[in-house]
Amino acid sequence: MSINKHSIIRLITLFFILIFLLINELLWLTQKDFSKQREVEQIRRFLLADKLFHYNRNDFTIELEQLLIRHSEIPVNKILSEGKTVIELPFGKMIEFNSHTFFVNMLPPPPPDAHEKRKFMPPPPHDLKQFTSIVLEDIQPHSLVMFWMVLVAIDTLILLFFAYIIRKLLPLHHLKNAIIAFKEGDTHLDLPISSKDEISQITHEFNCTLEKIASMREARSLFLRNILHELKTPIMKGSLTTDCLEPSVEQERLKRIFTRMDYLLNEFAKMERFSSGEWHLNLQEYRFVDILDHACDVLLCDKESLSIKGEESQLILKVDFELFTVALKNLIDNALKYSEGKPIVIISAKSIDIRTLGEALPIEKQNFNKLFNRAFENSSAGLGLGLYISDSIINKHNFRLLYSYADGYNCFSIVLNAM
Repeated sequence: MSINKHSIIRLITLFFILIFLLINELLWLTQKDFSKQREVEQIRRFLLADKLFHYNRNDFTIELEQLLIRHSEIPVNKILSEGKTVIELPFGKMIEFNSHTFFVNMLPPPPPDAHEKRKFMPPPPHDLKQFTSIVLEDIQPHSLVMFWMVLVAIDTLILLFFAYIIRKLLPLHHLKNAIIAFKEGDTHLDLPISSKDEISQITHEFNCTLEKIASMREARSLFLRNILHELKTPIMKGSLTTDCLEPSVEQERLKRIFTRMDYLLNEFAKMERFSSGEWHLNLQEYRFVDILDHACDVLLCDKESLSIKGEESQLILKVDFELFTVALKNLIDNALKYSEGKPIVIISAKSIDIRTLGEALPIEKQNFNKLFNRAFENSSAGLGLGLYISDSIINKHNFRLLYSYADGYNCFSIVLNAM
């Protein structure tokens, strides 16, 4: 599963990793601080117990129990040789041995002189003349089991909550992929719904929308195909009837009219396939002048009706010949209809410009992405269908259709280096 760097799942994952590390670090610092305090408290109890052993009494059982200390019979040499020194004090050492903490009292090192003794050495905890080496053991219960249990419990809860959140957000990832697939033309999608939360409700509505769109597309396709089929019959009959007429100028004109009507029907069928996403481009290299000639043949007009500049440039385009001819034909058809003079076609390596003298195109019609403009629905000037089709085909070829108006000329430019 690929996730982009701005994905919600990615951000939540990073957030949980940060929280996980932060909580574990805080717990670890807390444990270290607690251990430090415990060591200080151990030192205090060991020193108090050490002083008790130098009183003129033989029984310190009660006092030692209160300090949670006991006198150990383990030899001093064994403790010192096999144990691990934890803290070394002027009058003793705290040593870890067999998972227990011991305190071995020791004589302080002799100072270099009396002055140094007064300056740096603390007073001994007891009379040095009566010094006896003893081993004290801390019997206070101490275990890190509870700490590790709490740490594992918190980490487990964080990981479970993270897994739950990711599980709840994964349908969003699937929904995004379904929307991309829908954009590519796959309307037969049915995303699974496993719960009743908001994401599942959105998924359900998305499934219903896809089902409705698929039904509308099928109905539209069936409607258009029926119309095209019904229109082909009278056109075919008219064409056959025209062939039976005596050769004349009128007969030739009728033949050209029926031929063009048949071509237009085929063109509408192609556009229906194109708009529904069923048309796949057959890209090959063609000379632009050949595409221009074919567009003029479809329009039943002569190239002399256009002022062509740059025809000698031998521009080569890698396009779908039929579709690109439709786009160019629509632009030239509009130019012939609405120009006050001869339309100008300028061919260059970067663009193909079609210029017409006349009034500027209304702003409402300059958005070629919209099939219909409500401001013109009742107008006899057209609804911009030709421009919409041309713009769609040009964009499909990774070109761009731009409009500009200057010095009384409308200019439609097919920008060839747009991508």
